[in-house]
Amino acid sequence: MKDYIFRILKILFFFFCMYLIIKGQKTVGRIYLLVQLIGIAGLLFLVWNYNRKFT
Repeated sequence: MKDYIFRILKILFFFFCMYLIIKGQKTVGRIYLLVQLIGIAGLLFLVWNYNRKFT
């Protein structure tokens, strides 16, 4: 049950990060660049978290 909940949270976090990246890309400005960078950092965190169990 615990793994199932974590998997759902990771999927929701992935879609949230994708939303931040797409929203930041559609507009111009420093704030939106920061929004994109936060989204990319979130995706990198998910990749790190996935690869952590294989090292």
